[in-house]
Parts: sequence; structure tokens; C-alpha cells
Amino acid sequence: MENKIEYKILDDKVIVYFYGELSCSNVVKYRSLLNSILDKGNGPVYFDFLHTNFIDSSGIGLVLGRYNQLKLDDRQLYLANLSKTSYKVFELSGMFDLMEYVEEVKG
Repeated sequence: MENKIEYKILDDKVIVYFYGELSCSNVVKYRSLLNSILDKGNGPVYFDFLHTNFIDSSGIGLVLGRYNQLKLDDRQLYLANLSKTSYKVFELSGMFDLMEYVEEVKG
């Protein structure tokens, strides 16, 4: 599976779809791409991981950084469609104390 990001803006929310791996090999590229994507909307942001097969600690750091960026603008970040393994990693790292997990993204 190719590593890539796609997004769409629906009403006031931004939905970001991650494909492949979210790891140290692509986090630097994704960081600048996500900064420009998040600037396109003013509402909540949803990170959809349905098509993501691996997330390492640098991927979690990327998510945490975008959470902090959005928090400065009083915007919320939601996580969706994590695999069982990735869900457990996010849970153990305390990410769900900061951001909400949703079962699916409508849109």
C-alpha cells in the first residue's frame, strides 16, 4: 500500500485520510502537508486511519503536534478507525485523555 494523505473539507470539518504507514520515514513530509491542510478549515479535524497499517512513535508525535496546533485555535481533533493494535498504543500513550476517538467519520 502506498503511503499518502488525502483530505476533504465537508461543511466546517476537515477529514484527513492516512494510507499505508505513519512512521519516521514520512512524518517530516506529512508535517508540512498537514499544516497546509489544517489551514484550509476552521472547524474540527478528523484523522481517519482506516487504511493505515502501521503507526510508530514518530507518527504518534505527529498527531500530538497537530493536536497542539489545533488547540491554539480552539479547534478539536478526533481520531477514527484505528486498528486494534494502534488503538492500544494510542490508549497507553494517554492520547485519549486529550482527544476523542470516534468509531467512524460521517462524510
